[in-house]
Amino acid sequence: MIKTLTSVGNSKAVILPSEMVKKYKLEKVVIEETDDGILIRSAVQNTNFQKAIEKLRKNKAALYKRIESQANDPETINFYAKSANNFSDVDLDILEE
Repeated sequence: MIKTLTSVGNSKAVILPSEMVKKYKLEKVVIEETDDGILIRSAVQNTNFQKAIEKLRKNKAALYKRIESQANDPETINFYAKSANNFSDVDLDILEE
């Protein structure tokens, strides 16, 4: 989207379409300088991805405990002890699609 800057006193402003403001639930924004230009993003991290990350962080200890339990399971250890199921020595460079 191309927008023309609007003069506000000695400053310039970008007016965002109301549909975009509603879609991204913008109340406050963060303006960042990047190598490619300026990035405008929501100051509130309320995206589904952000919510999922927060949920994972809260459950991190339980998740690691579950992974450790599965890794120490005798059936899992037995499965990977068999050379036919051990993939650690597979040359991944030959597995091209």
